[in-house]
Amino acid sequence: MFEKFRLRNITLKMSKSTRTGGKQQSQVQYAQASQESSKMAENESVSAQLTIESLVKELERFRKDMTGEFVALLNSSLEPIRSSIESIGTTLTTQAVTISEMESGLSDHSDRIAQLEHDVSAVQSKLTTMEKENIALKASVEDLISRSKRHNIRVVGLPEGLEGKNAREFMTNLLSEPLGDSLTEPPELDRAHRSLRPRPRAEESPRPLIIRFHRYIVKETVMSWAKSHKDISYKGHKIKIYEDFSTEVAKKRAAFNKVKSLLYQKGVRFGMLYPARLRVSRNGVERIFDSPEAAETYTECIKAWNPCIFSMNKNLHPHLYLHGALQT
Repeated sequence: MFEKFRLRNITLKMSKSTRTGGKQQSQVQYAQASQESSKMAENESVSAQLTIESLVKELERFRKDMTGEFVALLNSSLEPIRSSIESIGTTLTTQAVTISEMESGLSDHSDRIAQLEHDVSAVQSKLTTMEKENIALKASVEDLISRSKRHNIRVVGLPEGLEGKNAREFMTNLLSEPLGDSLTEPPELDRAHRSLRPRPRAEESPRPLIIRFHRYIVKETVMSWAKSHKDISYKGHKIKIYEDFSTEVAKKRAAFNKVKSLLYQKGVRFGMLYPARLRVSRNGVERIFDSPEAAETYTECIKAWNPCIFSMNKNLHPHLYLHGALQT
């Protein structure tokens, strides 16, 4: 009933409104349309706002998800690098400690090396001084040895055992016979013996006899006689008499043997000066050579008859000069 009544009222109102004119109806419809349009715009605005918020939320959620995944992926990727860096850091720390220890050790070694260099320098200085002193001492010892042998001679060529058990008496008699005119009495000998090297075999040369005179003047008389008598023999054995030099002097003098042989073949007069110097006299000119090499150069010049002249410097060392004229 109520519904029918409401519908009838609406119908009456519509009829009334229809009768009141189209103008009023149009205004009502326009107002309703405007309200509905506003509501729809509001609804659309609300709907759009809801849609943007949802999108923002969705994007935020997506960002968080992506960020989490990226961080996880990055962490997993960087983990080996991080481990390597940590390992490198540990290694560098260890190496830093090692380098520090090495620097400390090097500093210590540097100090020691500096000390060693100082010590070596001091030792070298001492060594230089000692070398000079050693040379001087050797010269002094050599001089003392030579002085101790000034009274000695060496007799070469006598067979082993010929002297018997008393070599001193044997040599006294041997020297007295040929030197009877030069000596007023038999020479007084302090001792006489063979050289101390091992006794030679039968086919080897006999050892020389070393004789020490009590008086130097008697020894010099014997040597002067021996130089003037080139051929000395005893019971058919050719003997030679020499000065008894020290081993060092004997070696230096022996170095001139080749030169002396060449000079002897050429008929050039020569002689040895103490301790080991060669004196050569040729064509009225006397030259003295301190070294076998210089003397050998001179003898080769004579041997080949080369046109040469020798001049002597202040140290008596010869220098060879080629010259246009033949020097004989």
